[in-house]
Amino acid sequence: MASSLLLLLLTVLLFSSAALAATMPEKKKFIVYLGDEPHRSFDAIGHHHRLLSDILGSHDAAKDSIFHSYTLSMNAFAAKLSDEEAAQLAELDGVVSVFPARTRKLHTTRTWDFIGFPQTAPHNHTLESNVIVGVIDSGIDPFSASFSGKGYGPPPARWRGKCTGTKVFKCNNKLIGAKWFRLDRKAPSNDVMAPQDNKGHGTHVASTAAGNPISNANIYGLAQGTARGGAPSARIASYKACYADSACNDEDILAAFDAAISDGVDIINLSVGEDPGKSFTDALAVGAYHAMRRGILTVASAGNMGPMHRTVINYSPWMLTVGASTHDRQFGTDIVLGNGKRITGTSVNTFQTDKVFRPLVLGIDATTIGMTFSAQMCGPDSLDPEKVKGKIVVCKITGSAETADKVVNAAGGVGLVIEMIMPVDRAETFELPATMVSKEGGAIIREYIDSLGSKGKPVAKIEKSHAVTTKNIVIPSFSARGPNPLYTEILKPDLVAPGMNILAAYPYYIPFTDDPKDYRYGSFQIMSGTSMATPHAAGAAAYVKSFHPSWSPASLRSALMTTARPIPPPLLPNSTTNSTTKSNKLDLEYAYGSGQIDPLAAVNPGLVYDLTESSYLRFLCSKHPNTTAVSILTGSRNFDCAPYSKGKGYDALNYPSFHYVVPDSAKASAATYRRIVTNVGQGAAVYKAVVEAPVGVAIEVKPAKLEFAKVNEKRVFDVVVRVAAVSGRPPYIASGSLTWSDGVHRVRSPVAIHYT
Repeated sequence: MASSLLLLLLTVLLFSSAALAATMPEKKKFIVYLGDEPHRSFDAIGHHHRLLSDILGSHDAAKDSIFHSYTLSMNAFAAKLSDEEAAQLAELDGVVSVFPARTRKLHTTRTWDFIGFPQTAPHNHTLESNVIVGVIDSGIDPFSASFSGKGYGPPPARWRGKCTGTKVFKCNNKLIGAKWFRLDRKAPSNDVMAPQDNKGHGTHVASTAAGNPISNANIYGLAQGTARGGAPSARIASYKACYADSACNDEDILAAFDAAISDGVDIINLSVGEDPGKSFTDALAVGAYHAMRRGILTVASAGNMGPMHRTVINYSPWMLTVGASTHDRQFGTDIVLGNGKRITGTSVNTFQTDKVFRPLVLGIDATTIGMTFSAQMCGPDSLDPEKVKGKIVVCKITGSAETADKVVNAAGGVGLVIEMIMPVDRAETFELPATMVSKEGGAIIREYIDSLGSKGKPVAKIEKSHAVTTKNIVIPSFSARGPNPLYTEILKPDLVAPGMNILAAYPYYIPFTDDPKDYRYGSFQIMSGTSMATPHAAGAAAYVKSFHPSWSPASLRSALMTTARPIPPPLLPNSTTNSTTKSNKLDLEYAYGSGQIDPLAAVNPGLVYDLTESSYLRFLCSKHPNTTAVSILTGSRNFDCAPYSKGKGYDALNYPSFHYVVPDSAKASAATYRRIVTNVGQGAAVYKAVVEAPVGVAIEVKPAKLEFAKVNEKRVFDVVVRVAAVSGRPPYIASGSLTWSDGVHRVRSPVAIHYT
């Protein structure tokens, strides 16, 4: 009887607990932003606890809820709250904003020579070693030769950072700082809560920006040469906010910003992002704004959601937003069919060429019961091992090819051919011999299989990859495109840099793929993405900073943008289209911004378009007068725009590019821009305006000549863009430009007109 009562009691308690849990509001991660850094005598952490206890009802509940306080360069805390608690907190005096903490993703040598920046380029190694590049990413491999401290003196005296390493992980005079951030204390099983890079992404990025020159770098004989960073004498500080599962939590990224700003870095590389959000509720934009306040340029990836338009991320005007371009070395991987036909695809196939031909089968012909459609794409659990074992499988894929190799490998396949419906423009590393071919190449393979009939035995072999030299610069399909989804007047991305098939350092202890049986390890790896483009720009910015240590973040960005080289069509790989065709009508500046970076030219730009925090406040007040948007970024709950005069001109910002969104293409319209340039040349100079205007557009510069008597002198000018009426055409972009020239310098700004 007693046992029955006990059982009944336990049952009631169990159901009561379940019912209670079901009715309790879900707790989510929020960032509570209180503004600029607290005064040193101010007990910020205690204030955070007291503030939250007003909502939760007790000090202990507040302490349990808060899992991090930001106190170094900003005043904020991260806490687990219900939606109702977050809303109540947002109403309290002293709280600027409360926004959800989201999860971001990582945007996954010869390239420097390709953009005209050879190893023999002039470097002031003493000054360059005073530049510190902060990398917010997946950590770093301290054992890589790219980060050896040999030959370096002590860190710059202003450096305030630390190395939170382990007994094994040690910093040095090259890698001067390393910290990790995982505020929920829940690292994935294949990673550690330490600065060590277990993904490879952060190591690759850091070495591209500022790695030591390493000769004979290669990946199983491919891409052999010298791997080096753009500013090879610069110091590196690593801030691990991303982990082996590619996840980067907002609260960790903001903590990394907080530390990097306080530590004293000069440049922040941010090869991270995800879905674009409004800048005033975006942790990345808030962190970058605080960095700008301290004279730090944030160089951020544009994202990998191209080629669709309005996919660009990290688009705030205080960031340098970087898209990806190609360079002159790509990788070809041939498949040879049994009839002797050879089809060149692309991949990073380090496996030796098979000595014998292997059976070839279409995924759709190797399906398990009821999985025909999925088998065509080699989807999970769609292939019958009895039909796949020992064979090369042909898959037809419309999107990402990330899992096909795992499926084929698990089913016992020995090779993979991926027929891509989208453009084939980047080489990837797979778990088994593989190549990605175009749909035309796929058609040849299918024709060969069909020609043998139902009783035929098609065979093929996949060869080891080889280097392919190309001439044209193109924008890869993955690189995100504009226009700017929030600040429509500001052209984004700002510029592009090599981001496809980039060889750089990689942790030697991480296999090339997720396959536990993958025996391939190495100190270098080939990767693609705007993640790889961003450190090229960050390295270039560090290089320019070494010659001009007092330049503002905006001046550094201006120098890189106005000296960038515009990219001629075609823009898409495997394309012969130009700017007038339908398929390319909205690329151009939305794909490449000002053009491809030119670090050497950026050291001596002639003129710069400078900006201060007040400039951004005038811009924000023009767009969002006295609203939460301005308050969030300034750290003042009731920020008053009255003292800040409205920014002049159409875009209200002294930006190095021009973007006009035509309100109604069927009607004539015009826009006027106000700009101020600063002479950073040798002294007295006279610049004349050179305008290139597309058909139907008139561009007038007033005055058309600028005279400077000395260095650092400023001049004001206006640009008037007049657009004629156009009817019967779909939306497209027309490209123009304004170039200021004194006979030595060419200070070029794109003028992009978007016909809606």
